Amino acid sequence: KATLTGSVNQFKTEELTRRQVPSVSQLLQGIAPGVSVWQSSGKPGADGANIRIRGTGSIFSGTGPLVIVDGIVSSLDYLDPNSIESMTVLKDAASTSIYGVRGANGVILVKTKRGAGKGVKITYNNFFTQQEATNIPEKVSAVEHMELSNIAQQNNTGNPNAVVFPLALIDRYKTSPVDNLEIFNNDWVGLLLTNSGLMQNHNVTLDAGSEKARLFTSVSYLDQQGLIQNNSFRRLDIRMNPDIQISKNLNLTGTFFFNQGTRIEPAGASPEFIIRQAIGLPATGPAKFGDGQYGDAGQSNRRNPLGQAEASGITTTIAPSIMGQAQLNYRPIKGVELSAAYAREQWTPNTKRFQKNYDIYVPNVANKTYDFSGRYPGTNALSETYSFNYRNTFLAQGSYQYTKNGNDAKLMLGYQTEEFSNRSLGASRSDFVNEDLDYLSLGGANRDNSGGGTETALIGYFGRLNYAFKDKYLLEVNGRYDGSSRFSQELDKQWAFFPSASAAWVFSQEGFLKDNAILEFGKIRGSWGTLGNQTLPDNYPFAATYTSGTNYYFNNITNSGFSLTEAVNPGITWENSTQKNIGLDLAFLKGRLNVTADYYIKEISDLLFRKPIPAYTGLSPAYLNLGSMENRGWELAITFRNRVGKLKYDITGLLADVQNKVTSLPGVPNLDEGLLRSEVGQPLRSYYGYKAVGYFQTVEEIAA
Repeated sequence: KATLTGSVNQFKTEELTRRQVPSVSQLLQGIAPGVSVWQSSGKPGADGANIRIRGTGSIFSGTGPLVIVDGIVSSLDYLDPNSIESMTVLKDAASTSIYGVRGANGVILVKTKRGAGKGVKITYNNFFTQQEATNIPEKVSAVEHMELSNIAQQNNTGNPNAVVFPLALIDRYKTSPVDNLEIFNNDWVGLLLTNSGLMQNHNVTLDAGSEKARLFTSVSYLDQQGLIQNNSFRRLDIRMNPDIQISKNLNLTGTFFFNQGTRIEPAGASPEFIIRQAIGLPATGPAKFGDGQYGDAGQSNRRNPLGQAEASGITTTIAPSIMGQAQLNYRPIKGVELSAAYAREQWTPNTKRFQKNYDIYVPNVANKTYDFSGRYPGTNALSETYSFNYRNTFLAQGSYQYTKNGNDAKLMLGYQTEEFSNRSLGASRSDFVNEDLDYLSLGGANRDNSGGGTETALIGYFGRLNYAFKDKYLLEVNGRYDGSSRFSQELDKQWAFFPSASAAWVFSQEGFLKDNAILEFGKIRGSWGTLGNQTLPDNYPFAATYTSGTNYYFNNITNSGFSLTEAVNPGITWENSTQKNIGLDLAFLKGRLNVTADYYIKEISDLLFRKPIPAYTGLSPAYLNLGSMENRGWELAITFRNRVGKLKYDITGLLADVQNKVTSLPGVPNLDEGLLRSEVGQPLRSYYGYKAVGYFQTVEEIAA
């Protein structure tokens, strides 16, 4: 870090594996200033975290960071923490501009472990975790629910005698025991959350090597059970990283991994919806009378969360992914390094959802039995979807390093291509006679099918120049020239250049501080750069697309047709981000106390949003590059490390703040999204509504 000129945080495997989490994206939570990490779901297999670096960088385009694993674009959640050697977060333009149109929202670099040397070393790690629901609202009893409902009805109508539940019924509930026939007091959440919630992970690594070859292998298995029935996630991860020394100056490295996740959920509804429904249901609703006998939950639609969780069928998503990468590294002469790499990743997720009916029963009080009432939802349906994806990446780069008389310079030039292809296929049928046979060919009515495909490509030429004089004065210049298939070639919108520059002064190397007993290290750094964002809402936003399923009447018959439903902007281009950063790095007490502080300004221009057009056009508006906003913020990290005997400990404190402000929305007074509104001078997506000034306390206040 002593020679870095940008804003960078790096973490070793020891720091990352302290917490036991199912997804690697959660590991950055609370350890890097300016990096916001949060989960939008705790559902097994869908609990990967959202990551934002230095605030939100767009309104409708991508806002997440670019993730690079061993030089290849990938996902954090394909990794097992035990296979990671280091993770680096690049936050300012000087660090990320070399990634061009994908670096505007920051970059996360992951380096996986490789064979360390001679011999064979085998390690085994595991963890077991019990997951529990938190922050569940405390529910009222059946009697309390009825009494409060009556009070609400009286307040609503102004009639002191109005009731929802007869007083005689409430008295009977107070004096009679619960019999699950006439008197109910169901704890819906307790009845629903009956799965174990157990999560376990097992990992075995092999580290083997000789003088000519080394190999690191990692095999991991994760089993995560949900809180409700028929909800779980299992993942198998296999990674192999070989290194072969072909000759003194030539070596070959490889990366191969296989990852497969299997997620199971109820087919009737998502686990989140089922739990929300159980939280909201009153205790007076009939829940379950016996095996396969579900009550109507006191709902007119007869939807029962227990039936949905236990007997509505299964949705199974299997997502296998495989990647192979090979890289040649050659050092022809001293100071010169050449490398070329090719990688191909394929992933083929498929989902099978078979929604079944479950039986609804109603109490027969007279006979003290339960009568069959019907089936919910009344029809069954099977759907299957398949997606075939691949990404090819080619990277070639060369570097030359020159060192003499305290001068250290390094020039790096490179070329990269990336192509992505997707094909999808789906089919569904309903009205299955036998719900034990889940094959599409056995379905009856409502046959449907769908399919589609997309292709995108990216080409980039990049370069970097680093210069240092006596490790005291540091300079770095970056540039990348990118071309993207997402924009119009005809209008010359596909290419753009993204430069950056940064400098640093290691003032602790100056004579007046070199022998300072308190200050071990001190550095001031500053950077400037521009970046692009090509993660647009559509792969082909510059081209007009037609929607199928629009029928028209011609020649006395109805014909299938296509229609243009969206306006198009052929001149659309990427959003741009100009970033400035100034930072200070300090180390005291022989490196035991470290302080890092940063202040930054991120100005985003050419923001994409839809400018409203008259409804009589029959078209939805096109995306236009019109808006702008800025993020201003600061970060502070203080770390103290020490050792007392064999005890090693460290304490870290983080503090950061970012202020967002929309600076222009030409031709649009505001962007309304329900309770959220974006307007000039206010933060993006601010809550908009009436401000509560208090409660009326007297009749006079109401009259006034």
